[in-house]
Amino acid sequence: MAFSRRSLLLPAALATLALCGVLSACGAFVGGSAPPAAGASLRATAQAQRALPVGLAEGSSVATSLAVTTAAWWANIVLLIIPLTFLIILYLQSERTLAEGRK
Repeated sequence: MAFSRRSLLLPAALATLALCGVLSACGAFVGGSAPPAAGASLRATAQAQRALPVGLAEGSSVATSLAVTTAAWWANIVLLIIPLTFLIILYLQSERTLAEGRK
């Protein structure tokens, strides 16, 4: 009975840990805020035309798109580089094993 309970506990703990990691990493990519809901079109109002100075509005999307947080860098390393490294090593070891089996 203890073995059966322990075998269910480990996958549940790993799933919980993965879910916590995914939820905490959301802020690294989207900033963690939702866009405000707008009832009417802001383009039609005069207030929208005075919302930002012309010089500030130009190029602001480029500056925002280049801003990468530290958490996003770590997410790229952990979720891309480490699994790819594992798959490359696994492929090379399997090819070596096949080559040794042919001799």
